[in-house]
Amino acid sequence: MLTKVLALLVIFAASAPAYQLLLLDDGPPDYGMPTDYLNLDNVEDILDEMGLVYDHVHNNRFLNKTSSHQFLESYDIILWYNDNRAITHSEFGAMRLWVGQGNFLVVTGEDSLGSPNDPLMAELVGSLTYGDHPFCERFTIADPVSWIADGDAGFYSGTYDIIPYASDHDLALPKPPGTYMVAYVPNEDNAVGTAKILVTELVPPKGGIIVYWNGNRDAAEWWRMTQTPHTVNMFKNMMRYLIEHVMGVEPVSWGGLKSVFAQ
Repeated sequence: MLTKVLALLVIFAASAPAYQLLLLDDGPPDYGMPTDYLNLDNVEDILDEMGLVYDHVHNNRFLNKTSSHQFLESYDIILWYNDNRAITHSEFGAMRLWVGQGNFLVVTGEDSLGSPNDPLMAELVGSLTYGDHPFCERFTIADPVSWIADGDAGFYSGTYDIIPYASDHDLALPKPPGTYMVAYVPNEDNAVGTAKILVTELVPPKGGIIVYWNGNRDAAEWWRMTQTPHTVNMFKNMMRYLIEHVMGVEPVSWGGLKSVFAQ
């Protein structure tokens, strides 16, 4: 009997994913929308296509899961859709602690840094600035060798359209030295108007990663393949990199299995 149980545990350990991925919906994108509106709902189809396993929690602005480090520590990667509210000090502290333990956070959402202004979220994602920004029609890759612009799903080094539906962006600029800009929205002079994608790597003490993906209403840039395949493929590049680089995952050891039968 002991041999059979041990064999089942080995099979389960071998088949279980070496990562824990969470889709965290903050709430409805607009006032008057139903409380169970899923901003990340359609992203599930892309993750399913990639063969990834995930949990999906919505209504976080009511459940306040982001204030609970005990809840967060169950996951290695979190995609957090946040909009139309400022985060609290407890959320900032719990998320910062969780990322610092070597985990990966991706923040996106319309009005995630502005309306209302959110200096705490700006601090979390490594942005020097926050607040609303004029609507955006296109973005330009600033770092084509980054693991978001260059990966198995495609290589991107030019200027690309932003669909009108997802054109509402906030004012974001990288905070040196820890944060760099993968893509930016050009202004009328083709200079940097606001950051489109920011990356903060090696968050101490254990080297977590934070990605800020500006705009992206209803996460449309992560799943609307027919309109913006470039952003969907960059999302795939990002997810593959994060999945492959999950930190702190240890294989199940024989010692760990033996401890099940220690008593």
